[in-house]
Amino acid sequence: MKHIGIFCPPLPGHLNPMATLGRALVGRGHRVTVFQVAAIGERVRAEGLEYCPLGAPTRELSAMIDRMGKLTGLSSLRFVVHGAARLAAITCQEAPAVLKREKVDFLLVDQNEPAGGTVAEHLGLPFISVAPSLPINREAVIPPPFVPWGYSSSVAARARNRIGYALSNRLIAPINRTLNQIRRGWNLAPLGSPNDSFSRLAQLSQMPREFDFPRQHLPANFHYVGPFLDARSGGSGPPFPFERLGGRPLVYASFGTLQSGAMAYFERIAAACAGLDTQLVIATGHFDGVLPKFAGDAVVVSYAPQMELLSRAALTITHAGLNTTMQSLFFGVPMIAIPMTHDQPAIAARIGWTGAGLVIAPGQSSVTRLRAGVEQVLGDSRYRMAASKLRDAIARAGGVNRAADIVEQCLGKQ
Repeated sequence: MKHIGIFCPPLPGHLNPMATLGRALVGRGHRVTVFQVAAIGERVRAEGLEYCPLGAPTRELSAMIDRMGKLTGLSSLRFVVHGAARLAAITCQEAPAVLKREKVDFLLVDQNEPAGGTVAEHLGLPFISVAPSLPINREAVIPPPFVPWGYSSSVAARARNRIGYALSNRLIAPINRTLNQIRRGWNLAPLGSPNDSFSRLAQLSQMPREFDFPRQHLPANFHYVGPFLDARSGGSGPPFPFERLGGRPLVYASFGTLQSGAMAYFERIAAACAGLDTQLVIATGHFDGVLPKFAGDAVVVSYAPQMELLSRAALTITHAGLNTTMQSLFFGVPMIAIPMTHDQPAIAARIGWTGAGLVIAPGQSSVTRLRAGVEQVLGDSRYRMAASKLRDAIARAGGVNRAADIVEQCLGKQ
């Protein structure tokens, strides 16, 4: 048995899939502990893993996550980078002593938590990089992971990508400054780009190769393994009124948890579906107060058993978070993507590129446009066929079991 530590951002979209991989390793006899600032212990334990805090308890993180749910676009990215730089400093200050005390043998480090890799290098601990969100490996023909650009290998597209990566460098500069100052003190080489922070042992991506743009320069240790799913994926919550669904094609709408305040979008989605031969289910995310009444006969809940509903769905309307996107494709369900921020525009670009759905920019998501989009995706079998091809690709990729196999292979090399 090995003691495996997990470092990932304290956000549901990262913690949930990392916890799924952690549970798979616990099932194989290993001990798995999540190391993060002292604000998410209850959530980690609810996922069935051990939790070890870094630093003293604080309400700052909860406030940061709450505010992040109210921001979109570049303002949200800047806010996240500011928070990530602070978390990186705390991690590097606290984690080395804690990892030694807890006798950790191996680390799983989210690509978006480069402080974890820096600590691993400092301590000489082996680690694997994991991409539970869109992989941020850089190469010339792949657009930056926060832009809505489609794929092209043209000279003009490469030039645009270079400009995008230059802007990305400016955006993440606070994180790099923090880490490189620490790395100099630890006699480690400075980080020039995210690629410098990734594991030399293995890198795991939570999507199938067929969903990504055609990459040309991934390292040999990079593995597309598909979504991390198990019996607990989708979470648990209050009973869902399945008796209200009937036999009409099911349209499932969810913007995850961080964009749960986007009631205006749900209002337009409900109005767009009113009168169509569909049954709309809206999951608002964490919502305090009386649930709103929307147009038509939408079933509106704060929480929905997502995996079970997606297994019945004809269409998903999503913010294009990778977890919901992969879970939809796991069942071969096409999507309408309304990307808000972070890597969602880039994920939506891949939904459009693969033909598995339609992309509607938030500013263009009028009732008329949404209604036309719903009719288009439901009425054109090519969307369902493209989503079904990706469903088959996910089945071939191996998922969380293959990811756990790779982790154990790397453990065996130590």
